[in-house]
Amino acid sequence: MKVVIIGATGNVGSRTMNSAVRAGHEVTAYVRRPEAVAASKGIRIVKGNAEDTVALTEAAKGSDAIIVAITGAIKDTSFMQRNIASIVKAAKAAHVRRIILVSAFGAGDTADKAAWFMKLAYRTVLGKFFRDKAAADAFLEQSGLDYTIVYPVNLKDAPASFNVIAKPLAEVAKVPGMPTLPFASVAQEIVAILSDPHSIGQRMLITTARGWTPRQ
Repeated sequence: MKVVIIGATGNVGSRTMNSAVRAGHEVTAYVRRPEAVAASKGIRIVKGNAEDTVALTEAAKGSDAIIVAITGAIKDTSFMQRNIASIVKAAKAAHVRRIILVSAFGAGDTADKAAWFMKLAYRTVLGKFFRDKAAADAFLEQSGLDYTIVYPVNLKDAPASFNVIAKPLAEVAKVPGMPTLPFASVAQEIVAILSDPHSIGQRMLITTARGWTPRQ
């Protein structure tokens, strides 16, 4: 599969890029700083930013999917909304229907499933940041594209582990405590979701194997 990764120098994006290449995909790393991506077989590096619709359209032509793994500063309350609008426009112009958006657990109604102390943080200290993400998620849902939105729990820099699971949010009742996953584990799940047609049109929680309780 030919995949464009927007944000391929970030914590999740860089590891997703590496996982995708290992899985045999051809990756276009669409990045603002090409020098930050090591040249490697299976990776095409293209300079650009997510709001440049013309450049992104050109980079995405002939691709099968786009993975969006960018995030803005906490103080930027419209970063994701601005960028997702440009990305959707470019995807349609390039005739790429499949998009995976990396959001975050705590955005929108996902906060309702969190432990009370995490829910408080999501809606107060991080409230504007997560409202921006929720608005971007909703925009993608209404785009008419074949989307999957993933909501990773708290993340850390650590070796990948097998203690990870992806579940449709509709099947999740609660996310107790503060489950934490390595960036690399989330990246591996994103690459698995890329090839899973059942994930199209889904909002997926990525958490630890015990970091969720099912709906009854």
